[in-house]
Amino acid sequence: MELYYRDLISEDASLEKLVDDLMLVVQGAEEFAEATGAGLAKEHQEELASRLERLKEGCRHIQQQARATALAVDKVIRQYPYSSAGIGFGFGLIAGILLKRLR
Repeated sequence: MELYYRDLISEDASLEKLVDDLMLVVQGAEEFAEATGAGLAKEHQEELASRLERLKEGCRHIQQQARATALAVDKVIRQYPYSSAGIGFGFGLIAGILLKRLR
């Protein structure tokens, strides 16, 4: 038996939206670098461009890893729904106890 809850996770809080927002930040940084980079020396412009490219590549890597992890977790949860719920409940209980002790 497979359960599917469409609205369990809101679309606003999705991991893909987070990665998309991160890519928008990178694009904004790139535009800012282009606007302010005109007054920089050529070597500094090249360094700035290479760092932005590394940042973009890092974002792409994070996006791929997040998607792969989400698919793997989804597969495990669908395969073992009751065990997953029990483990989640256990971790939540432990976290609650620890937080209560800290206060």
